[in-house]
Amino acid sequence: MADLRKENFDKSEFEFVQADKKLYDKKLETKPIGYFRDAMSRFVRNKTNLVASSVLFIVILLSIFVPIFSTKNSDLLEERLSFLPPRIPLLEDIGFADGTKKLVDQPADPLNIDPETGLALPMTTAPEYIILETLENYYKECTEKDEYCVGGENQLMIDRKTDKVAVRSSAWVSFNKMMESKVILEVAEVPSENNSRVQLFLGPIMNEYILIYEITEPGTYTIDPWVEVETLSAIFNAKLQIAYTSEDSTTKASIKSIEVTSNNPDIVANNFYADGYKLSQFALIAEDGYAGTWVRAYGQRLMASYRYDKYSEVFGERTVLAFSAKEYDALMIEYADVCVQSPDPDNPDGWLLSEGCPIVKVIKQNESVFVAGVEYYSYNLVLDYQIYMGYDEMPYFLFGTDQAGRDMVKLIWIGLRTSLLIGLIVAFINITIGIVYGAISGYYGGQVDIIMERFAEIVGRIPWLVTLSIFIALIGPGIETLIYVMVVSGWIGVASVTRTQFYRYKGREYVLASRTLGAKDGRLIFRHILPNGIGTIITSSILMIPALIFTEATLSYLGFGIGHGQSFNILGIKMSGVSIGVLLSDGRNQLRQNPHLTLYPSLIISILMITFNMFGNALRDAFNPALRGSE
Repeated sequence: MADLRKENFDKSEFEFVQADKKLYDKKLETKPIGYFRDAMSRFVRNKTNLVASSVLFIVILLSIFVPIFSTKNSDLLEERLSFLPPRIPLLEDIGFADGTKKLVDQPADPLNIDPETGLALPMTTAPEYIILETLENYYKECTEKDEYCVGGENQLMIDRKTDKVAVRSSAWVSFNKMMESKVILEVAEVPSENNSRVQLFLGPIMNEYILIYEITEPGTYTIDPWVEVETLSAIFNAKLQIAYTSEDSTTKASIKSIEVTSNNPDIVANNFYADGYKLSQFALIAEDGYAGTWVRAYGQRLMASYRYDKYSEVFGERTVLAFSAKEYDALMIEYADVCVQSPDPDNPDGWLLSEGCPIVKVIKQNESVFVAGVEYYSYNLVLDYQIYMGYDEMPYFLFGTDQAGRDMVKLIWIGLRTSLLIGLIVAFINITIGIVYGAISGYYGGQVDIIMERFAEIVGRIPWLVTLSIFIALIGPGIETLIYVMVVSGWIGVASVTRTQFYRYKGREYVLASRTLGAKDGRLIFRHILPNGIGTIITSSILMIPALIFTEATLSYLGFGIGHGQSFNILGIKMSGVSIGVLLSDGRNQLRQNPHLTLYPSLIISILMITFNMFGNALRDAFNPALRGSE
């Protein structure tokens, strides 16, 4: 490139611009933006965090006002309302949260067949509330010794102290040589080693049980008693005894069935058959050196799964026995305008009541009882439970109810309020201790800082389980233990952040100038250094709150925090012993049958954790000095 300095330019091509004008400095038209205003402008521009913060604010407001304004009682209601599933308007129209409950593995009655579907109905619930199109039957393996556990095997297992075990029928069986009575014994399993064998005895014959046959291999055996033992009488009655002997007590023998037949099946007394449940009723023998166990195996039970209209059952009609006369009279007074009596044509001992009355009909008045000269009596009657509980129409429990019949909506917000309040109080304590401790450590530095840091490290290295165990042993589980455990080492993080900020700012010129002018240490700490580092301290402290709430939930879930039946006062506010952790602990054992007890508290605490963390991250970015002035 040619050197422009050597080029010749025509001066006429140049002219002065604004040579005849006076130029002045232009006044700034924008307003100066302070640190906090700049931080808030960055906070608002982050739309995602702004939405999360709004959700967090709404959740906190709900935890405050829902328990206050809810019309449903969160205290004990009625056992009949326990474990109601969620029922939500609009959603129930599409089959979700419709008040029905999915029940699985319910024992079915093979003799109670629904004529419409041809399926066996369950034994545990009222058939009129079953949604029949969802009813299914299937078999499931069982080991119980009851009549509905059919088929399978029964196993003989020897006690370690002996080498034989035996069972015996309770019924007597007739044997007749002319009718060719035989025993058919089906053995499913018998070990082939250790001198193991299954033995069949009949007796008592001449006051003793006679060995008829021995089996060493699985199979079905037809046994003629007179062929095996020639001395038997032509006609005799005997009980059946099955024994298992082995030199190895860890083995077992499995018996499938035992049968006694004859050539004249019409004579019932000469026939006997036992398998499954009936065979399991053979009694263990505890004599003559016999000892062991007799257990069911591989049985089959007819089961049912279906959806069940829990609300219709609960708020429908209900027969109540021994309904007190006092409560009956109180209902008659309360519903005097609608409870009109009329005779019951089908029951001369009772009477009917008009529609709209909580009592549908009275079956009868029970006999009077006199106590200290006072007459007491009661009624057997039928209640309309919806009206009796004070509902004009079938209610909606949006989150269902718990075991005691309490509304989960109000209970969850009460629990969240408790968890939030505990988290805020513990956070305030930890932040206060942490700021003071970190300020002293960072400001003075040197030997003071070294000693204080080593102490903080020692406290921080103590496992929380050890701390928890110590306080549990000293004062037992409860709110005090919960707060102490979270405070013992909870302040260390804030102290570390505060110490770092003091090291950052204590050497600045304005601090040195104030010290030169005679400012005391307290003024330098709280008026000059701390305000400059407070943004970082605040953001790190905000993130402590969700961690504390989660810790409280964890400890209460494990049973070491607060619990039902406890109440305590915080700043003059009486708090119940319900928190999110307590609710999760209550729902732990009902996860399969009543998942709503765990689902909704988990959902609420998840929303709280996510939004709290996003809010804390937004504050951290907003107060970051490196981002000041950035978009």
